[in-house]
Amino acid sequence: MPSPEEICCSVLERITPGREERERVLTLAEEIMAKLRTLLAQEGLEAEVRLEGSLAKDTWLSGEADVDIFVRFRPEVPKKFFKERFLPLARRAAEGLKQVERYAEHPYLECLADGVRVNIVPCYAVRPGEWLSATDRTPYHTDFVRSRLDERLKGEIRLLKKFMKGIGAYGAEIRVGGFSGYLCELLVLYYGGFLEALKGALRWRKGVVIDLSGYYEGREDEARELFRHHLIVVDPVDPGRNTAASVTLEKMCLFMAAAREFLARPSEAFFFPPELPIKSDPELEQLIESRGTSLLAIRTRIAGLPPDVLWGQVHRTLRALRGTLKNEGFRVLRMGAWSDEAEECVLILELESSRLPPVVKHVGPPVWVEEHVRRFLAKQMANPGLVCGPYVEGDRWVALVRRRWPDARELLQAKLSEDGGRQIGVAPLLAQRVEEHFDILEGTEILSLCRELKSFREWLADFLIGRPRWLAPGS
Repeated sequence: MPSPEEICCSVLERITPGREERERVLTLAEEIMAKLRTLLAQEGLEAEVRLEGSLAKDTWLSGEADVDIFVRFRPEVPKKFFKERFLPLARRAAEGLKQVERYAEHPYLECLADGVRVNIVPCYAVRPGEWLSATDRTPYHTDFVRSRLDERLKGEIRLLKKFMKGIGAYGAEIRVGGFSGYLCELLVLYYGGFLEALKGALRWRKGVVIDLSGYYEGREDEARELFRHHLIVVDPVDPGRNTAASVTLEKMCLFMAAAREFLARPSEAFFFPPELPIKSDPELEQLIESRGTSLLAIRTRIAGLPPDVLWGQVHRTLRALRGTLKNEGFRVLRMGAWSDEAEECVLILELESSRLPPVVKHVGPPVWVEEHVRRFLAKQMANPGLVCGPYVEGDRWVALVRRRWPDARELLQAKLSEDGGRQIGVAPLLAQRVEEHFDILEGTEILSLCRELKSFREWLADFLIGRPRWLAPGS
């Protein structure tokens, strides 16, 4: 078995950009930045154009370059200026490239050039702590990291980023709930290297505080009280911000589990996950039928919802559906969601069984709790679904009652048909789409989506298998 160090050396050779790739990407960035500076000068606008992100810090991965160009304006510039005057200028600077207008706290332009994503983002030139928008911190992030980097640490950061990507824990967006690139950089700077960061993560527990600036040194409880999060990585340029706020408990623990496995059984699979062998309909059909559970899929359209809005709505809706099913006696084992983030979304729920016995036993209060007994008896005597009782069993009143919803598919069909599911907690923007159109598929019916929706087949196989691709037999 190769050592962790040997694996790291091999992986680093594959993920470090070569000279030709560097020149191509940096030339693209410089061309757009030069056009921006010219256009701003022609318009008489005072602004600083800067290259930010992993490209500026030289911590990017080969084949995965993002060009982040930030334009810093004076604080007195109103935010409406960004849409009314800045975006048209950004479009002109990126003329000839595929362009999409994006919205975070304020609008920015996303472009695509030969597989390289280019973001042109406005922000304010303010002093630390006087932030007017979330993007104002980015130039300070770049300067902080660059001031502490050497060539070795750049490679160590690349390894951690690729590791996070390989295990599915990379990305601060709501869909992932994982580790941002900046957070990976801070972890490597704090621990001093990639393997050191993995070893450090093994000691994490809920409420761990990592503070490069030492702002909360000796006052870690104050940081825990302020942030109230399971992983706290204090932003060195803003001690009032937790850089790890996007990291869910699940992704924190996934990283910890993967770190332990890699150190014990190092493999390139943690960085380059093997492809799933299951792809054909018969193989997926066998997976579904052999597990003995019930799979329900809800398909709906999601056009017009930006990705972060969409995934926030999806997570909220899945929780609502699980609660609705649980209230009716169904046990939800797992949940998941797939989306192309443009037109289609599929919510998946795996139940122990989608069908329950038609009669359920309702256990009431002890016979001596007079007030509760009166309420229970009155409710059950008036229940049109009463099958047997009420009668005394042991020290309690009980009744056998016919279930209103013994079939989970019929339950969801009815609830979603009423108002898009708003009454059961379906998130409002998703409920609007559900109200217009939705389909519920069960069991092997779901396989029809594999033929209609690009990339759904691989996602479904991953969901059905469940096991991380890096988890070796015998672990």
